[in-house]
Amino acid sequence: MNGTRKEARKEARIVKVNSVAQALAVLRRLATSHRPEGVSAIARGVGMSPSSCFNILKTLTAEDFAQFDSEQKTYTLGSGAVDLAVAALDPEAGFVRARPIMETIARDFGVTCGLWHRSVERLILLGAVESHEIARIRLSPGVRLPTMIGAMGRCIAAHLRITDEQLAKAITAIKWDDPPKLKRYLSEVRAVANDGFAIDDGNFLKGITTVAAPIIHRDGTLTHCLAATTFKGRFEPEQLRKLGIAVKKACEAASHLLGNVR
Repeated sequence: MNGTRKEARKEARIVKVNSVAQALAVLRRLATSHRPEGVSAIARGVGMSPSSCFNILKTLTAEDFAQFDSEQKTYTLGSGAVDLAVAALDPEAGFVRARPIMETIARDFGVTCGLWHRSVERLILLGAVESHEIARIRLSPGVRLPTMIGAMGRCIAAHLRITDEQLAKAITAIKWDDPPKLKRYLSEVRAVANDGFAIDDGNFLKGITTVAAPIIHRDGTLTHCLAATTFKGRFEPEQLRKLGIAVKKACEAASHLLGNVR
């Protein structure tokens, strides 16, 4: 009985600080918005006055949790929020552990190699290693993508073993630069089971080719993907296959480093 009373008193002491709650609401709005927004739109979205929203945004901007475009008068999520998100998603420093393996891929093939974490609805970039090529692709940690997009999406689709109808619905809901033909996409998903890797040759982003392979946890869950990104047309098909095999082997090695041995 005394324990119950103590818990009740403890719960009664919990106070919701409105200013903190409002700042978090603004951050969530910035994180979920698909485009930059002005103060009025953000204020309407979170249900607060424009003046209060403006003050919160000024503070978040000063602390690098929001980024302000002075020309468009709009706000987006800042690097400070991204850093926190990456730390929350990668508490065991998986990117740091896998980095030497990724550096080898980047150096040997002249590509950008990224480690992506799979959440419920998104793929989130934990970190990337660039090559030393003069022209190279740069990826920012914290970038979020739909789980079924690109080469990584093909790996996930193969692992989930969902029906063709479910897969068709999922990929048509995604914005592609060059939407893949369903028949070919399904064929590429099925090929992942044999090859251990997948290729997106300009479907997700025109001019960009990505080769990805999955990292499987010991409980059978696909937790991460390694993806090598380069410019479309830079590699011949056989070279892309060699890159795919290398990424697959890198995933096997990274799996051990991440404690995912099955």
